Amino acid sequence: MLPLILTALLSSCTPDSAKETMNDELQEKIDEQLLIAENMLNDREFKNAIAHIELHKLRNGNYPNALSELMFLTAMDSSIFYSVEYTRLDSVYELNINFEHSFFGDEEKKAGQLKYPPEFWKGLGCVKSNVK
Repeated sequence: MLPLILTALLSSCTPDSAKETMNDELQEKIDEQLLIAENMLNDREFKNAIAHIELHKLRNGNYPNALSELMFLTAMDSSIFYSVEYTRLDSVYELNINFEHSFFGDEEKKAGQLKYPPEFWKGLGCVKSNVK
């Protein structure tokens, strides 16, 4: 209770210009942390989609024509239907993160956040992506 009272008293003594600066700095930090969290979620969704697509190929001998052909998805896995865009290209595929459903920031900034080393792509049928 005492910290709350002290915070209220001290904030009432702070000039408005200082409060605005503090609010701007705080908002920048919050935005930065949200971008980090969203990139972590996008990374998880992208890798989860790849895992299910590659497993489908292993079991069936070819890549799915659409994500709807994937089997044994959990409720958590079903989020890939709106978080990635999948296109089968003959015997390989294209997989992109759908940044339209992202919560924060602009698409170009987000697309630049996720990068994977060449070793990551080795042996995968994903030949085109907006995160390469």
